[in-house]
Amino acid sequence: MILFHIGAQWIMQRVKGKISRLFIVVEASVVRRIAILLVCIGLLPIHADLLAQPEENTPWPVPVKTVAIINEDDQGLPLKFPSAVFFDKTMNEIYVVNGGNGRINLYGSDYFPRISLGVGRGVDSPNGIFVAGDGRLFICQGRTAKKPPRLTILNAAFFPLKEILVQQFPEAESFVPNRVYVGRNENIYVTGIDYRGLMVLDREGNFLHWLKPKDKIWVDQQLDYSKLPQDITGKGQMDDAESPPSKDNVEPPEEDQRETEMANLPDFLKPKGKEVIEEEESKKFGPVQVTDVVCGSEGHIYILSEETSKVYVYNASEEFLFAFGKKGGSSGKMSRPRALAVDEKRKCVYVVDYMRHSILIYNFAGRFLFEIGGKGSSPRWFNFPTGLTLDGNGNLVVADLFNQRVQVLDVKFEAGVALFGSVDLSDTINKDKLNNPSPE
Repeated sequence: MILFHIGAQWIMQRVKGKISRLFIVVEASVVRRIAILLVCIGLLPIHADLLAQPEENTPWPVPVKTVAIINEDDQGLPLKFPSAVFFDKTMNEIYVVNGGNGRINLYGSDYFPRISLGVGRGVDSPNGIFVAGDGRLFICQGRTAKKPPRLTILNAAFFPLKEILVQQFPEAESFVPNRVYVGRNENIYVTGIDYRGLMVLDREGNFLHWLKPKDKIWVDQQLDYSKLPQDITGKGQMDDAESPPSKDNVEPPEEDQRETEMANLPDFLKPKGKEVIEEEESKKFGPVQVTDVVCGSEGHIYILSEETSKVYVYNASEEFLFAFGKKGGSSGKMSRPRALAVDEKRKCVYVVDYMRHSILIYNFAGRFLFEIGGKGSSPRWFNFPTGLTLDGNGNLVVADLFNQRVQVLDVKFEAGVALFGSVDLSDTINKDKLNNPSPE
């Protein structure tokens, strides 16, 4: 009996020991699993960050993602030479000037085609478009067989309200509207094709004055560019047979070896050969050709000149503040800039370069940050792009002309440099700069 009792106690102790060891084993297993889970959670941000890095073998310093590619209209037909784009913030819609068809296509926030505006709405030779907060559409149109160059205004239901014949205004005998934007002051700013200065109209379309950024320009350009025949500058549509500029027209790489060698010399020691003197004498201050215009929410006016490859910034009172940009065919320089967009959230300016097939990004102080793109037909590459805007998500919407498509791109970066702070501060800028902007 005593032996049985001792045996029973030994068995119970063995059982308890196994159970306790089982709990220990189970507890250790749970701890290991929890530890592994915590390590994985800790590595998630690193993994996500790695996924957000630019793809290998791409030249861009920031991640660029293709959000959508638009290449069809509302009838399922392919786009033909989309030349300009605009985003309506109120309705969250994208307008595309379909230059080859002489129509304007409308796309929803899902980038799906909705409707198109054509001859029935008074649209037959569109160049550029702007949609105001009240729903009015301002459409720049070229010359046709029946109508002269004009600014067409539609209401929110796309019915014609007014047509403004721009060539009736002073100094506008050969003016063909190309781009248009309505400022915070409700003035209408209109650029002309190869025209010097910016036409300024009031809310009703009455002529107010010209806004003419001035800079050093070639004398022969000043005399010739604004006097092109109307059948050349007024063409609102692009022929299917028209082709991109040939390689012979591409600007050669800059030869700046001489400039580098002379950079450390004082100005009075730098040699001035005959060609330098002739070049200086061939340039003088004068009004520049204006290519595109965008107005910020605080009233700042951004004016792009393809001729000088600069962006001229004015305050809400139309007083000149500063200019930025350099002309050239290498990285960080503009060869043939055609359009710009202002990102007030990231505090930067985007400029699309037609000849370099790229988009350059500057901060609000005018400092070059980086560029994306290059010539190609794959996503994120361009073939003579001509239009640019930002959608409601901050994505870049690019009119990729000779690829006959519109690309929507998500470019991830932060700039965060303020322009001048409040508008009042910019009003203290020396008014003499209006007629003598900085050459840089």
